[in-house]
Amino acid sequence: MACIEKIKSDLKKENEGVWIPFAEGIELKIAKARNPCYLDKLYALVQPHRQSIRDDTINADALEGILKTVRAETVLLGWKNIEDKNGQTISYSSKQALEFFNDPELKELYAFVVITSERTELYRKDLVKESEKN
Repeated sequence: MACIEKIKSDLKKENEGVWIPFAEGIELKIAKARNPCYLDKLYALVQPHRQSIRDDTINADALEGILKTVRAETVLLGWKNIEDKNGQTISYSSKQALEFFNDPELKELYAFVVITSERTELYRKDLVKESEKN
């Protein structure tokens, strides 16, 4: 039998993100997909397209643009150790995140964020054995 406590989500981690190593020393702060902010932003951005979604006429590129915007604003919440080609630090912003997501040469970064945000085990509660607390 499995202890139910081992699969409980840590809501703070889901919403505020966790730091994950990416590549070349880059670390990304990634929140869980479908967190409350994600759902609110998705709802707001989908609203103007409700009719075309119902009619199944929404353009796939438009839908992907909505998802990238939502993820840039509510899933990728920070980064460390990203520089431009001149060695200047690139500060985190959701606007810059969206630019990265839209760059075809950074498609692996976007894919990593999407896949990582779906990994439920990253957002579970840390269980500390009672004996370790003392």
